[in-house]
Amino acid sequence: MLAILMWGLLFNEAPFYEGSVNDVFDKAKQEEKVLVVDVYTEWCGPCKLMDRTTWKDETVRSFFEEKVIGYKIDAEKGEGRDFARKYKVSGYPCLLIFNAKGELIDKRLGYMAARDFLNWANNSLD
Repeated sequence: MLAILMWGLLFNEAPFYEGSVNDVFDKAKQEEKVLVVDVYTEWCGPCKLMDRTTWKDETVRSFFEEKVIGYKIDAEKGEGRDFARKYKVSGYPCLLIFNAKGELIDKRLGYMAARDFLNWANNSLD
């Protein structure tokens, strides 16, 4: 059982909130935290690469746990379609950063390695 738990901790993606778009924005507001949204599609190669690398990086995981709320949304399914349209997502992955009030702070298109993501996200938070 311990081995299964350790495997899950080591190989899961960054701690992304699971719930609706409204729920995650409410959570960010309640916790007064910044929200990082990863807009992806199932067929997107760079999105899959971020899942395998960036989101599993220990420093990125710590950043999510300490500073922000993470959220992933598929732009081609459910409420992801309206979300992608609303924020004019034109390619994938598309990363968006919102302040606790739900205002868009920054937007970035394309794959980012862990260090690049952390540099971008920290600069956006300043």
